[in-house]
Amino acid sequence: MSQLTSWRGLLRREYIEHRLSFIWVPLGILTLLALAGFSALMLNRLPRFEDDLVLPYSLKMFELGYLMLLALWLAYLAVAMFFFFGEAFHADRRNNAMLFWKSMPVSDLKVVVSKFVAGAVLFPLIVLAVGVLSGLVLFLLINLAAFVVPVVQPIEFGAAVGSFYEVTLFGVVYYALGIAWYAPFFAWVGALATVFGRWSLPLAFVVPALAAVIENVAFFGQGPQGGHIWTYLSSRWAFGLDDDALLQMASYAGLFRAQTYLDQLFARIDWVQLWIGLGVSAVLIWIASEYRRRRIV
Repeated sequence: MSQLTSWRGLLRREYIEHRLSFIWVPLGILTLLALAGFSALMLNRLPRFEDDLVLPYSLKMFELGYLMLLALWLAYLAVAMFFFFGEAFHADRRNNAMLFWKSMPVSDLKVVVSKFVAGAVLFPLIVLAVGVLSGLVLFLLINLAAFVVPVVQPIEFGAAVGSFYEVTLFGVVYYALGIAWYAPFFAWVGALATVFGRWSLPLAFVVPALAAVIENVAFFGQGPQGGHIWTYLSSRWAFGLDDDALLQMASYAGLFRAQTYLDQLFARIDWVQLWIGLGVSAVLIWIASEYRRRRIV
């Protein structure tokens, strides 16, 4: 079995086992939202707007709506990834496929890495593609609304292409950096799942919380408020633009420029912590593979 063939087979297995959560459910949600929007337009079930009501011009409405859709899909992705890592890393033991994979010329490390790659790269790309598709649906809905709501103007195609590119570029980079930032958390869930199965879902939060409580009890008043562990985890959990940048994004009347907000995002990221987190992720994946190789038969 060649290296490329084995990787393709491992990733395809994860795709087949989890396509419901990462493909069909997102597409189903998008289809329902699109049908609801088109039905409201065709049946004229929209709110009655006053003729003198001042609305953001259509291109700005499209940009803000597209950004909100990408944010919602990112929230869906975070939840889906959490359950994926809590389930996929022990699925072989549950469905009695462990002996099959142990008999194949594929190392346990390769199997575990393929699961991590599927959860952190393959499936996020699929959900992001659905998010981009939702932006196209929004563009069609706004242009159709221009025929129903007098205060809504159609979007000029050339300007829409530019805005679509800028928002999509921002979304792609934001998704990639967000997944890289939280990679150690998902690797932590996967490593716990290798040992404890589905109990990894609550344990992912219980273990660090207990560690913070023990530190506070043992060293009460000798560290920062909440303790060193809690302070570090709180800072490590924070990611994204600050409130001022989000307010600027919503209120700025000009066209959206991805570079403006990406520069602010880059400035807020602790790059040393990001790379340390990726290193920790690699160590956790290796530990999970060693436990799988030595302890699971």
